[in-house]
Amino acid sequence: MQLAIELPDKLGQEVLQHANVQEFVKRALEKELSAEKKINQTEQELFSLMSNVPSSVSLVDELMQERRLEARKEREENT
Repeated sequence: MQLAIELPDKLGQEVLQHANVQEFVKRALEKELSAEKKINQTEQELFSLMSNVPSSVSLVDELMQERRLEARKEREENT
């Protein structure tokens, strides 16, 4: 497949400095598409994890509960 694109002059000059422009552009596109795919996959995993947390639970509630448990353990150890 052939593809024609417009590049800003400065970027075009930088790309043309490579010995094999076609291979360079191909590798750059593959790298970018792979990174994009990883980002999308990570976002989906994060959304999936977040959907499993009840909406009534907030981070503050979790942290407060955790701190209360730590304080209770400290009191028990000191008595």
